[in-house]
Amino acid sequence: MNYQYFSKAVIVIIAFICIGTSCTKTTPEEIPEPVKSNNEITPTPVKIKLGATPYFSNTIFLIAEKEGFFAEQGLDVEIIPIKSINNIIPMLLNEDIDVSAPGLSAAFFNAVSRGGNIKIIMPLTDFTVKECSTIAYLARTEDVEANTYDDLRNWTKARMVVSINGLNSTPGYVLGNALATVDLTVDDVQIEVVDLPAQEEALRTGQIDIVYAVEPWITRMTAQGDISILTPAEQYAPDLTSSIVVAGPKILDNPDVGNRFAIAYLKAVRQFMEGPTERNIALAVEHTGLSKELVEQICWSNTSPNGVMNMDSLMDYKNWLIDRGLLDEDVIPEKFYDSSFVDHAVQIIGTINP
Repeated sequence: MNYQYFSKAVIVIIAFICIGTSCTKTTPEEIPEPVKSNNEITPTPVKIKLGATPYFSNTIFLIAEKEGFFAEQGLDVEIIPIKSINNIIPMLLNEDIDVSAPGLSAAFFNAVSRGGNIKIIMPLTDFTVKECSTIAYLARTEDVEANTYDDLRNWTKARMVVSINGLNSTPGYVLGNALATVDLTVDDVQIEVVDLPAQEEALRTGQIDIVYAVEPWITRMTAQGDISILTPAEQYAPDLTSSIVVAGPKILDNPDVGNRFAIAYLKAVRQFMEGPTERNIALAVEHTGLSKELVEQICWSNTSPNGVMNMDSLMDYKNWLIDRGLLDEDVIPEKFYDSSFVDHAVQIIGTINP
């Protein structure tokens, strides 16, 4: 038998069959594989729902969208505004969004231990001690100038706001670390629950005395001069990965989509870390709704340009939650963290010095 002739005949037959049937194929999740065009891989568009809060650090997501980093990876990203960070975990679990940036909290770890298909895939921000502060305790200027709360033991006499979550999230952990320096715990202070929009007025009018704040609210609340930074918060949890990027099933179950997202995200992070350039300021103004003058004063958040998580700090935080009885059970890193996407991204775009 002429096998060379037979092989060619089979190829011709298969070609005619494919013409009739299109020979199309999709993944089980109905997300198409990238297709080849002109000897290059062209990503097939995939729609992703991204939840973004008004926090200054979330400007990174807008950079990825506006600078075309998502588009060049074939990601059709719908940015969904989220007013309260408390809504993020439920929305991820319900697949109302596919990815977002909640703060570390007991709610996240408990969702994972109860079988929720969500994981951290990279950091958003970390606590970096520097000349300016992105996380701080604020008080009325008159109290700051009078040194009313310089001694942390006097914090027991204050009415404090650490977050809408009370003591079950990162602010509670930071406060616990601060009070431990004077042999106190979070149980020794009076915590008030005040919604974020009302905190500034409540502090100004004396309804509360100390507020744990992040940017852009630090800049916004101190703009009039009657509220000041009491003390930076970064010093009480140095290098803590405080905000995380958490993904749901559409990303976790489809590595190609996760890899594309990580590449686009890290490109946006690297532009963000260039600091207050004219372009970054314009995008931060658009995202936060603050004036250009205020944005120019904001302390720029810090994050890893290579997507590196500080796992030691994260595990210490998780153990703090366990000690306070806030977790259903301990959760091992493999259950709540997946570095594969960011590992792939740095292989493609390279690493840079922080």
